[in-house]
Amino acid sequence: MIGNIIHAKSGHVLIRVKDRADVNIGDIFKVEDNVTYFVKVIDLFLQSTIPSQFIEDIAGHKIDGEELKMFDSAERFYRIAKAKILRIKSNEKYYSARTIPSFFSEVCEVNKHDLDFLKKNDIPIGQLRIGKKSISLEVSVPAKKLISHHILIVAATGKGKSNFAKVFLKGLSAQDGFSAIVFDPHSEYYGSKGTKGLSEVKKMLYLTPQWQNFPGSEPLKIHSSELLPSDFSGISSLSGAQQEAMSLFYKEFRNDWAKALLTSNIDELYQIFGEKIQKMTLTSLRRKIGFVMELDGEEGIVFSLRQKKGVSIFEKIKTAINEEKIIIVDTSLIGGEAERLIASAITNREFYRYRKTKQKSPENFRKLPELIIVFEEAPRFFGKNAGTNIFEKISREGRKFKVGICAITQMPSLIPREILSQMNTKVILGLPSPADRDAIINSSSQDISDESLEIQMLDRGEAIITSPFLEFPLPAKIYFFDDISEKNEFRLEL
Repeated sequence: MIGNIIHAKSGHVLIRVKDRADVNIGDIFKVEDNVTYFVKVIDLFLQSTIPSQFIEDIAGHKIDGEELKMFDSAERFYRIAKAKILRIKSNEKYYSARTIPSFFSEVCEVNKHDLDFLKKNDIPIGQLRIGKKSISLEVSVPAKKLISHHILIVAATGKGKSNFAKVFLKGLSAQDGFSAIVFDPHSEYYGSKGTKGLSEVKKMLYLTPQWQNFPGSEPLKIHSSELLPSDFSGISSLSGAQQEAMSLFYKEFRNDWAKALLTSNIDELYQIFGEKIQKMTLTSLRRKIGFVMELDGEEGIVFSLRQKKGVSIFEKIKTAINEEKIIIVDTSLIGGEAERLIASAITNREFYRYRKTKQKSPENFRKLPELIIVFEEAPRFFGKNAGTNIFEKISREGRKFKVGICAITQMPSLIPREILSQMNTKVILGLPSPADRDAIINSSSQDISDESLEIQMLDRGEAIITSPFLEFPLPAKIYFFDDISEKNEFRLEL
């Protein structure tokens, strides 16, 4: 036995903890009464039957080195645990708390059989964590519901954000009816010498500027003839006049609009457009577009003005999605605006393909896989300073068209609250910043205000997963990706 109930009110209980009982914040216990209550410790504090002024006096004597012996000290000084009620079990059924336990109800430890009500879902991601301990009860998440309603993965540096994403994507690859696009700014998802990644996934497309170094990969090369003015929307700080100028260029030159803008003589362009576009607008627009595409002459690391050769990467991605592959786009060698342009161009085409297919051919739409798009350092794509773009649009409308977002960040407070609230599933792996914790707590679909202290204390690989598709905010110890073999054997991250 852990202790007894001494107070209860509105989904919370106070427990007088038995002397020497091992109780930690985050522990889950059961309370036996007429029904069984499952409770989680959210705070601990000391209590005494002795008035506080006498305790201070006793402490003063202890400081002075006096040895004090107290009669019945275990009865006079004890610990109180504050806990929230998670679920109630009655007649083998489980439901939310609408009642409270009686005075002196016994509080006991749980085992994995007590928690059999936790649903078995598609993708295993770890084991249930009770305080600092993990029990051999696997935690899994429902792929389809999580993807269509968006996922947010948040943590301070080194807490395991990318590890969770790789574990989730590894599990997703084993399911039918799913595909994913990962924009990888740190070249950590595919894997390399000494680093395990998703390269072992059989259904894989890896697009990288360093394709010569990765057998089986494809070149990440985008030709200017494949770009549309809409791909630049919300990517660079373009004025209204500059956006209108891009539209005029596209109307005049069609697929050669970007090359004409970047290579044609300014005076000749001015003669073509007359007063529709000012010379200053042309000059500044050329500079900005060239900067975003990171061109050195006619060629850049990713973008090119030269004649297109081979199959477009947009066609390769379309085919890979239809084949339910995991697609990793390596953007580690380019700057932030070039990365956002690549992501915008790819995301634009797939989102509108899904939307158009649903409108024109519902039968073919049903055959399309659920698609999740993974963004590392998410505030760069839909942060408060990112402006209106395709990423923000998907966060609001994607669930209607089987397209979801997985946003990964260590600073969720930089993402607008209306977008945060659209991310119904949140994987929280430790946030020391009060502003970031508040942003997550205030935008969660489940009430996790009581978990603020636990969130601050989470160690590497420890998570709280909150989602409307889970019974309660699940504390988990996430599997360590480097030890996931092709046979899907798992061990916990140390």
